Amino acid sequence: MKRILILFLLIIVSTCGVLSYYAYHYYASPQLRKSFQMSDNQQTDTLRIAYIGDSWAFLHHDHSCLISKMIEDSIHTPVKVHSYGICGLTSKEIYQNMFDNDDFKQFLQKRTYKYCFISAGINDSYKKMSASYYKKSIEGIIQLLLDNHIYPIVMEIPDYDIKLAYERQTLCKKALRRLSMTINGCQLDCKQMLRDALNELIKEKGYNNRVSIIRYKAWNANGDKDLKDLYVSDGMHLNETGYAKLDSIIASTIIH
Repeated sequence: MKRILILFLLIIVSTCGVLSYYAYHYYASPQLRKSFQMSDNQQTDTLRIAYIGDSWAFLHHDHSCLISKMIEDSIHTPVKVHSYGICGLTSKEIYQNMFDNDDFKQFLQKRTYKYCFISAGINDSYKKMSASYYKKSIEGIIQLLLDNHIYPIVMEIPDYDIKLAYERQTLCKKALRRLSMTINGCQLDCKQMLRDALNELIKEKGYNNRVSIIRYKAWNANGDKDLKDLYVSDGMHLNETGYAKLDSIIASTIIH
């Protein structure tokens, strides 16, 4: 009986150790790596723009022609927009994939892109990650782009229906989100917390003249009306009208 009790305690201790190790690495801010630098951007007559990040970048693929035309009509130069994204990625995972995933960092290897739109942080707010987790990840993404002579355009966390996104999850995932909220000290609606972290980063690193921020209120400021007009039924992803409105702001940022 004594041996069984000892074995049982060892199993509990080992399990707690494994869970603690997993939790630490899951919630920890990324360790920033030394930026790799490709050769100087190749000269081309075509203006190339990359969309990187999460599902908003991935799903933009079907709408790329619209923003290309918007910019072409203004600058009278061929424009190509390519979407590189992986659904579900947090900002930390996006940053790590820029180093570790050959498909994901393809736009850097081509050395022809001048601008990069970054959709990162929506899943941070969805999964209730900390402000420091998001802030450090965005810093790494921005710096890697700047070191490769690509101009970053960062999207502020949009006003998606974060409460609906929570309610649509399973009970187990809801419990995990609540645990994350406790560990990371955030509320259910933590979008503004991440927006504030982005503002702090831009100020601290002096990125003002080297990075553009797409403010959510510039295209997504009308609450329930926007949820009806710009989003699909899940309240988390854009419909065709939503992409057109967002792209018009991005196009204006690039043109001016």
